[in-house]
Amino acid sequence: MADHQPPPPAPDGDDPGSPLVRRRPRSGLHPWIEAFQEHLLVEEGRSERTADGYTRDLTLLEQFLRREGSDFASADPLVLSSFLYYLQKERRNGEAARARKVSCIRTFYSFLVRQGYVRENPAEELRAPRVPSHEPIFLSQEEATALLEAARRAGTSPVRDHAMVATLLYTGCRVSELTGLRLRDVSFAGESVRLFGKGAKERVVPLHPDLARILRGYLRVRRVPRGSPAPDRLFRNLHGGPLTRHGVHYLIKRMAAALPESLPGLSAHKLRHTMATLLLEKDADLRSIQELLGHASVATTQRYTHVVNRRLREQVRKLEF
Repeated sequence: MADHQPPPPAPDGDDPGSPLVRRRPRSGLHPWIEAFQEHLLVEEGRSERTADGYTRDLTLLEQFLRREGSDFASADPLVLSSFLYYLQKERRNGEAARARKVSCIRTFYSFLVRQGYVRENPAEELRAPRVPSHEPIFLSQEEATALLEAARRAGTSPVRDHAMVATLLYTGCRVSELTGLRLRDVSFAGESVRLFGKGAKERVVPLHPDLARILRGYLRVRRVPRGSPAPDRLFRNLHGGPLTRHGVHYLIKRMAAALPESLPGLSAHKLRHTMATLLLEKDADLRSIQELLGHASVATTQRYTHVVNRRLREQVRKLEF
């Protein structure tokens, strides 16, 4: 049995993050980056995290272009390819990081062309490196049950924390979808939960009877002080404000530390993997899981089949005739 030390207290009650608010684009940005960031936030409904990530990548590109005596307007395919080489050799970026930056650059230049800032798209033929596929990491049925029990014991607000973990496991939602949940998104009469995923895409998932019971219990103790921001957000921190992504990650790590058996690297996203994998093991079809998780392509969902197939092979090897 591992000897776990609980994580240090969070600086703001149980939520080390700040409330979810729309920030203005940071000052000092290139005006084209600023316009692109605003486009991502307002027109495409992307999250702050996504917009900030794109901004960091483009600022790095801008600095590289300046070093090479170029800029966004004069960049050509050769200098953009040189940027990828720079990322690999000088910054030691792996395949996934470089592939993400290629996607960012392509999207950025497509935006510039549409806006008339540039006539041609120098990133049109930019090729992303092949990213090795990794099997998703997930919990077993027993580990997931143990985590739910740990939420009752180790959580800073046990009823809420139990409801939070149950929502992640029973709906397979992303952290951003969990923190964005509003009271009206949970329909007890309709037995459904409405989630808003990437690009503000809406999907409706079934409300499991056990989750409905757990959420009803949480709603009986949920408190929102007068004047608190976003009072309709379902999950609240200890001060009554909306729970943030940072708060969720902190709480998950706290619960994992309270488990008798170590679960290294446990995260809210692994609970999403857990829901998908356990459904496959219970004979759910890929299309249904794709719809539940909000994957744009079934190819993304297919990676879970490798885990199930591996487990089946292990079971078949146990056969003796």
